[in-house]
Amino acid sequence: MTRRFCPKCGAKTELPVQKFCTACGAPLPEPVPAVVTGARAAGPATGSGIPVRVLEITFILVLCAAIVLLLPYFAQVINTPSSSPAGAGDSLSLLQSPSGTPLPGVITVPTSATTLIQTTLPTTVPTTQVPTITRTPTPPKPATTVPTTVPKPKSTSVITLTVTHVPPQPPAGSYTSSIPGAPYIDPSALEYRVHELINVQRQQNGLSTLSYDSFLADISRGHSWDMVTRNFFEHENPDGKDARARGDAAGYPCIRHMGAYTYEGIAENLFQGYRYSSYMTTDGVITSYNWSSVDEVAERAVNGWMDSPGHRRNILTEHFILEGIGVAFSSGDKIYITENFC
Repeated sequence: MTRRFCPKCGAKTELPVQKFCTACGAPLPEPVPAVVTGARAAGPATGSGIPVRVLEITFILVLCAAIVLLLPYFAQVINTPSSSPAGAGDSLSLLQSPSGTPLPGVITVPTSATTLIQTTLPTTVPTTQVPTITRTPTPPKPATTVPTTVPKPKSTSVITLTVTHVPPQPPAGSYTSSIPGAPYIDPSALEYRVHELINVQRQQNGLSTLSYDSFLADISRGHSWDMVTRNFFEHENPDGKDARARGDAAGYPCIRHMGAYTYEGIAENLFQGYRYSSYMTTDGVITSYNWSSVDEVAERAVNGWMDSPGHRRNILTEHFILEGIGVAFSSGDKIYITENFC
């Protein structure tokens, strides 16, 4: 309740409804009523007229909303790993980079909607390994038109004698035909070509190829030349020596142990043919020849052996690993070929 004072004498009024001063009788002004809003009086007002309490409540609500919105950010900052390598107690998997991208060498295989299995990729790709078969390279075939000297391959045989006894070899002049216009046949080229075709036959029958033995070829060539000079065509020479005896005499007994079996002695194939495949005559006189090439002579020899059961058996014998071919030519243009196996 607000007290009033007399404007004339200054006496204090007693009642709020009093209209005249009790001391001097002067009229009193009307009392000023108190301002009331609802059940409570409003708090202090700001300069703009908005109550301070309303501003406080608004600030609290805005602050709460900001905390709610920034809460995930604060959680991410708390859980972010340091730059040091991840350890067993860290929240980051050791098989994954901080950005979530799989590391090189790691693949992520989903097994369900929520579970992942991480598998390390192998650093190498297994491969299947294939066995290597080492074979003696086939010597190159020299030209058949010009006489050439072909180096002989290194001998792979086991020689038992301190001093070997190589049989006489054909002289160089014996390989030239006495018929004018006859092409020259290189004996070394013919020997190597026969060797190549023999290995083709073995490969086609599932066998390993034969290595070329130069000393065994010398023994073969010696027998071919012996047949030319002494005019015979047999495995046993006029001295009664067969292939095995000739090998023993040269210091090449060819003894091979295969498990419980032992094989001894040289096996042998022989061929006799001509430089030509056919000729033409006029009044009984030969006027021309169909001269054969190195390949044609070699094919006739090998095909003839393969058509003969005994010769074919020698060519396709599994335990043979070495071969030597020796050729010699007679003055009548005959060609003798000896093939020895060990």
